[in-house]
Amino acid sequence: MPEKRADTLLKTMRFIEHFTVQRAWHGLSDDELFCEPIAGSWGVRRRAECQTPTPFGDGDWMVDFDADLVMAAIQGNAVEPLTTIGWLMWHIGSMPERLAQLDFLGGSKTTDTGWTSPYLTAHRVFTNAADAVDSMRAGWRVLERSLEAATDDELERLTRGYSYSDEPGPPTYGAAVIAATRGTGPAVDGNSNSQRLLAAIADSACRSHDPRQLGICPA
Repeated sequence: MPEKRADTLLKTMRFIEHFTVQRAWHGLSDDELFCEPIAGSWGVRRRAECQTPTPFGDGDWMVDFDADLVMAAIQGNAVEPLTTIGWLMWHIGSMPERLAQLDFLGGSKTTDTGWTSPYLTAHRVFTNAADAVDSMRAGWRVLERSLEAATDDELERLTRGYSYSDEPGPPTYGAAVIAATRGTGPAVDGNSNSQRLLAAIADSACRSHDPRQLGICPA
């Protein structure tokens, strides 16, 4: 039976799965993956078609991003565009499995490297719905199993969060890292930008940014 900290996180995961990510896991098509809710939406594109100034990706496919626009939006001087489901799958699809690979869950990665952030380490860019769904679902199950085996001592172990600046991230705890990365707790690096970005994980990704939910793209 999971211990107290893990049990709380597992219950939260199951709530998110039931009410949000299931909508992305079942019946998602390639057309929906690439569908742009409105003109100018950020999405996944071939390198030659990408027009944003600071995209992510080092292969044939790129993920739209504009760092200056994001910073302006944080300051209240701009509005970030809507994103496609494909963009969100790049953002969140690899996070669950990467969380399970952190050292306080028995893995070899440390939080301060930014291993779970697509903005600090390269995350997979999905170019078809089946791969995106299979990868996220498989990683979700890996994280569940890791939490089921985790002790309170492991989840309460002091670790260092990552930062988007040159300054080291602040000290935090394993349970807080997992909660924050899923958008269910405080930021782990004291940066309001990361809080907003990481909050796109499962809950907000499939509830408020899913073009099918907005009725704009095919259901």
